[in-house]
Amino acid sequence: MRYYKKLITALLFIMSLSLSWADISVYFKNERKTVALPETKISESFYVDFDAFNQVFNSIVKEERGDHRLHLYLNGKQFIFLIGSPYYSFENESWNLHLDVTRVGNQFYLPSVFVTEHLPTHFKDIEIKGKVLQIERPKDRSVKVIVLDPGHGGNDPGAVGRKLKLREKEVNLNVCLKLKQMLEKELGVTVLMTRGDDRFITLKNRTKFANENKADLFVSVHTNSSRNSAASGLETYYLSTALTSDARAVEALENNVVEEFEGGKAERAKYDALAFILSDLSQTEHLENSNNMALLIQQNLVAGTKSFDRGVKQANFYVLRGAFMPAVLIEIGFISNPQEEQKLANSQYQERLARTIFEGLKRFKFRYDRIRNT
Repeated sequence: MRYYKKLITALLFIMSLSLSWADISVYFKNERKTVALPETKISESFYVDFDAFNQVFNSIVKEERGDHRLHLYLNGKQFIFLIGSPYYSFENESWNLHLDVTRVGNQFYLPSVFVTEHLPTHFKDIEIKGKVLQIERPKDRSVKVIVLDPGHGGNDPGAVGRKLKLREKEVNLNVCLKLKQMLEKELGVTVLMTRGDDRFITLKNRTKFANENKADLFVSVHTNSSRNSAASGLETYYLSTALTSDARAVEALENNVVEEFEGGKAERAKYDALAFILSDLSQTEHLENSNNMALLIQQNLVAGTKSFDRGVKQANFYVLRGAFMPAVLIEIGFISNPQEEQKLANSQYQERLARTIFEGLKRFKFRYDRIRNT
């Protein structure tokens, strides 16, 4: 009888060893504790299921059924996986797991090599020793720096009103200065401006300024214009291919500054030569967040000003190209419309515009921070 007890004990011990071998150990240095991440064998290869991964790393996974993608938010970063493919995108680069991200029933599985080999490559504070992953406490990745970009300036007045001869560059700057004060005072963020006075800044240098200052968000403020003096309302854009004739008209208006003030057709050709492939996985992160930010800003602008809602649109603005963060361009009204020009010239109305943009940014920041800190 004792013999059988010893035999059973030995078999259980061997089984426990084999099970533990099929786990990845995650050691949290700051908490001095180890958590097991179970592995599952699928077609002779080892995987971890996303639910277990999320539980261990406090991450979030969102499925996009339309294009068979999984968005993994981890430590303030986003990974984009193609279901049924070994490829994923991270920080504008494509990576190969050599094993497909797969689905079994309703559960998605990630190749274990992503944890043991790829995570230590992507995060400097993650080490792998044997099958033990060692991690530091995640840093606070909340939005801390916002760049405001008052459109036009200096020898470029932007659009000019027909009745009061109000210049767009002045309205843009005034609204941004008011918005800056609100953001700093009420959200405690650092707000930098591409220009704080009446000076000309090239479109290229505006996003360069945001990138160099490691901005978390980029917001460009403009005033619209149309040959039709009855055109009115508010619209917010994010970077993409213009889908409507109205959007293309606004795109042409804002991009024209390159040819008119930055060196002519040769300089414009340089901008046009920039590759912008929207289907590329590396673009998806900022486009999605830019879209979300644009929606929240537009909703608050319309609700707060009672102006005509022209919606959220997509256009290929030069000023948004190269911004490696969520970025939007806001058209706060038609200076070519006599009634809207009158409102845009009013300091109290400019204050209301700034307040409504602020409310949209505040709502976006709170949501975005939760994702970045997972």
